[in-house]
Amino acid sequence: MIIKDLHTHTLYSDGKLKPEEVCSIAKAKGYLVGISDHCGEGSFQINSDDQFRHYLQALERLPVFRSAELDLGTEIRISRQLLDECDYLIGGVHSIGDLNFFDSQAQVTAPRAITEQLLDLIETKAQQHRFHILAHPGLLPLKLRPDAEKILDNKWSQLLVGLALKYDFALEISSRWELPGYETIQIALEAGVRFSLGSDGHDRGTVCLLDHSLAIVNKLGIAEENIFPGRRSADGEAVLDPFVEHPDPGGKHPG
Repeated sequence: MIIKDLHTHTLYSDGKLKPEEVCSIAKAKGYLVGISDHCGEGSFQINSDDQFRHYLQALERLPVFRSAELDLGTEIRISRQLLDECDYLIGGVHSIGDLNFFDSQAQVTAPRAITEQLLDLIETKAQQHRFHILAHPGLLPLKLRPDAEKILDNKWSQLLVGLALKYDFALEISSRWELPGYETIQIALEAGVRFSLGSDGHDRGTVCLLDHSLAIVNKLGIAEENIFPGRRSADGEAVLDPFVEHPDPGGKHPG
């Protein structure tokens, strides 16, 4: 299997590395890599056409897949035309309304309502943005994370898998967050959902760190055809990466 880390960040959002440094880490490991900096509202995120155009230009001559992690809980002000220049798009939920999932002081009194709102947001944004990968599926507000296994039960997993099939997005097996849960992955695999591997790496110690993702792939015997390949065709369908399995005679690189 050709290993691809499709979820990394650089100095263009909240990462600590230059894109070239991410490439060097991937090359040393023998991996292919996608750079997917954050897009949406917030001080560290890309959220204008000018910023995004500059970002794409910085990746253009590098051997990477060009991507973006859309912050689904915020407004994305980047034109669809520019987003479509990416090899694929990631959707990630980090907030719902005023509830910031990383706020340790946030009051969360109705876990079931949060999980229902999470699914509703994923569906709404899948319709709007047509992203190809859902990042860290099942990421919850900080105070709920210790009980995630109980909160994200079989019914919730079935509903998430239904959305992945309906809107044709892959579920990321996240090494950083160890999400989604094992049972959710089993349900998704049996249903024919595709997966992607993601480190969600932000620095030298975490970029292309895919230990958890690869352990899950090996344990469940997930075949390469069940892994999102890193590129999509013009109509949005995922296609085999032509620069890997079928090298282009022009000698181009992914992205």
